[in-house]
Amino acid sequence: MSVLVTGGTGGIGSGVARLLLSKGYDVVVYDVSPLRPDNKVLAGFGKRLIDEVGSVTEMGRLIDVVKTHHVTGIIHLAGMLPPHMNNLRPIEALGVNVIGTATVLEIARVQELGPVIVASAAGVMGRAKDVTTPRAEEDVTLPLVGIYPISKLTGEQLVYTYRQLYQLNTTAVRPRNGYGPGTSYRVQPLYDVVYDAVAGKDVVRKAGGDALFDYTYVKDLATGIVQLYELKSRPPRHVYNLARGQGVTMAQVFEVVQKIFPQLRIRVGPGPWEGVVEGGRELDLTVYPAVMPLQDISRAREDFGFEPQWGIERGVADWVRWLRTGEYGEY
Repeated sequence: MSVLVTGGTGGIGSGVARLLLSKGYDVVVYDVSPLRPDNKVLAGFGKRLIDEVGSVTEMGRLIDVVKTHHVTGIIHLAGMLPPHMNNLRPIEALGVNVIGTATVLEIARVQELGPVIVASAAGVMGRAKDVTTPRAEEDVTLPLVGIYPISKLTGEQLVYTYRQLYQLNTTAVRPRNGYGPGTSYRVQPLYDVVYDAVAGKDVVRKAGGDALFDYTYVKDLATGIVQLYELKSRPPRHVYNLARGQGVTMAQVFEVVQKIFPQLRIRVGPGPWEGVVEGGRELDLTVYPAVMPLQDISRAREDFGFEPQWGIERGVADWVRWLRTGEYGEY
């Protein structure tokens, strides 16, 4: 009996697979790319970790994997990233994010598997006019712009439909601004600062310190997903916010990084952070997520005990240690 983790070689996927393995599960990671030999998150687990290569749109291939490895439940984290790439390759993105999710749910229904946890995204909540009040799961502002959020919201609706029509034990989660061991570099302020500091570079910006983010450590995301997977009965709601649930300004991030690297100049002035988070530095635009409200995580706390443990100071310090040593450490 094993757990199938689609997208299992990615940042969140590797963390989820590692936590499951540490709890005694056998795990099959399924991704379009094979598990790299230098993936230190998943090193050392031997035969209990199985690596399978394929696309989530390939139903026949997925069914073979499920049957061969006696899969009993699925954590579906596969999707096209980064988000801006979905707009450049929309048909491929819709295939992976929508058809891929439908394929996973249909296999689970036919093979009588469960639970099935499906990764959505915080971007499905849209751009709210009220940027100060934390948003509950139903606080979605439509219409959405972008192939990625549209496809992820469709995935949530598929989860709801399979719960209602077929009583499938499936639930979606909305991770927010993940960072930490196993995650790949992305065009995002926190990554810019940390990666430059680790490389021994000073980081000095005239503006950006007021930009506010809800950064969530990947170990907290993995813990929350596994907590939800291990519930003894189907959770009462079809989707949950999964985030730190607390805002942190880039000025605070710079202070944390400065403490870790006292020999460097880590400085930022007030104001918004210019430049898009995803899509390339050539676009001189204010970062939209800097004015997105926080996610309300009270329902995840009530229904499956999600309680983030990694604040920005502890999380960045642990991440830097990982980048320097490759040692994963505790959850």
